[in-house]
Amino acid sequence: MKKKLFLKNIMILSASSLIIKSMGMFFAVKIACVMSGEMLGRYRLVMSIYAFFLLMCTSGISVTITRLTGEMSAKEEYGKVSYIRDRILLYGLLSGTIIGVLMILSSFILPGEFFSGGAAASVRILGASLPFAGFSAAVRGYFTAKRKIIRSAGEQILEQSAEILIFFASIKYLSSIGISPIFCAAVGTALAEFLSSLYCVIIWLYDKKHTALSERAENIIKAALPIYIPCTASAGIRSALSALENNLIPTGLMLSGAMREEALTQYGIISGMAIPCVLFPSVFIVPFSQLIVTELAQERTLTHKKNIRRIALRSLRVTIIYSLVMMLPFLFTPGIITKLLGFSSDADFYLRVLAPLIPLSYLDSAVDGMLKGLDCQKSYFHINIIESVLRVIMALTLIPLLGIKGVIAIFIFGELINVTLSLWKLLNVIKL
Repeated sequence: MKKKLFLKNIMILSASSLIIKSMGMFFAVKIACVMSGEMLGRYRLVMSIYAFFLLMCTSGISVTITRLTGEMSAKEEYGKVSYIRDRILLYGLLSGTIIGVLMILSSFILPGEFFSGGAAASVRILGASLPFAGFSAAVRGYFTAKRKIIRSAGEQILEQSAEILIFFASIKYLSSIGISPIFCAAVGTALAEFLSSLYCVIIWLYDKKHTALSERAENIIKAALPIYIPCTASAGIRSALSALENNLIPTGLMLSGAMREEALTQYGIISGMAIPCVLFPSVFIVPFSQLIVTELAQERTLTHKKNIRRIALRSLRVTIIYSLVMMLPFLFTPGIITKLLGFSSDADFYLRVLAPLIPLSYLDSAVDGMLKGLDCQKSYFHINIIESVLRVIMALTLIPLLGIKGVIAIFIFGELINVTLSLWKLLNVIKL
């Protein structure tokens, strides 16, 4: 493991992640200001559908190219790395096109009760952006494996900046003619994906000129499928169940006695205000979980078992200490956080009770990255499915009985189940 380069890339990716997360938080604040509580709830439902198809399109292809590039680089087979890069980029574009068509078709069967007011049309616009998202994800995975982090970080900053600017332009010019703010937000996201993919084409072509000539790698499909299928299936099934869960939340709140507008408002406050705040400090954990895939894949290829164990243990310690420290402000000063961000005071309660998600979700993110690097994507798949199924069962049973308390229980206990199983699997793999 090239420690200095790894730490340098962690710092670069953390800095870019901080910028992106800050911009995303600013975007979330502005959306909350533009949209009513009910409209914000509808928007979050649209984004839950988008998240399902986006993860199907991007997660498997990104991990696959990162793993294969990392393993070939460890063997110094650089011609095969170039071959893998070009083939996987093509597969990313193809899978994004197929999944994008499926997303557009799904918009015609969404329940009108929750997807009116431009919400269904927004799903179609977002579906058209998935071919670009699939290509960009493959490019990011490649440059992550090559440890050329600045290039992939630049792509993400460009995408977030474009999304915000286009949203404000859309609100200014389209809302005056009666276009829904939800649709304006979808237009911003879709056009940002397109611009991001153009940037990815440029850095890909530049890389082709400065790397080894392509040398055919035999059985690339055979090598890729055992990585791609479990990761894509895990992301797809988990996000599908998550989308179902997100749709069950307002329905369950209505069954517990809340009116439709009240149910959508409560859901909007939790998913559009509280959850983005709680996940914001993960800017220093997510980069690690991305970069550790390449590092552990190379150590595994070279059978450096002691190095793997040392890296894993050190990573777990740092993640736990960091996440516990980050949890404290949300437990003790949630009112200050909501005032600084301009959120409704109703979000104070949710920030405090959802604070335990910080150590759970951050540890889960770090452990998931290590499992992917250690060729444990099948276990990762099984664990995510178990968690998602249990969350849907809890959504069906707890929310109608407990109302908003049931929603909070789902978030916390679902994450607790996932991180417990993932950590148990990791400790068994590294033989502790």
